[in-house]
Amino acid sequence: MHSVTVNEDLSSHVVSEDGTKEFFLPTYNPITLVPFATQAQVEEFAHTFARSHPNAWLPFVSAEDRAQEALNEVASANRETRNQLLSDSDWTQIPDSALTDEARALWVTYRTALRDLTAHDNWPNLEDADWPTKP
Repeated sequence: MHSVTVNEDLSSHVVSEDGTKEFFLPTYNPITLVPFATQAQVEEFAHTFARSHPNAWLPFVSAEDRAQEALNEVASANRETRNQLLSDSDWTQIPDSALTDEARALWVTYRTALRDLTAHDNWPNLEDADWPTKP
């Protein structure tokens, strides 16, 4: 028998008997689009759906792996933002820019701080205050 976990909002998580596959159900019947009314209704539907829809199953992913995937997504988004900020400030390092040597040095410091973000204690869960401030 499949393992069905029903949440308070009546969404659910179904895991196969052997623990290698899973699927998630929303708070409603995905076939009729009618909201589930009770936990028993969810469980009954989940078992029937599991048997009759073999293509609904996905490979099982542990909670730890899901957490790591989420961190990887945050890290990727932060790298994208950092790369855009570096790109937006590339002009500051062109020798014929109108910046003074002192101003250029401030931008060098800023750009170095951007590159060093991946070594920050909060990486990848950066807060606004963790990002360097433009000169």
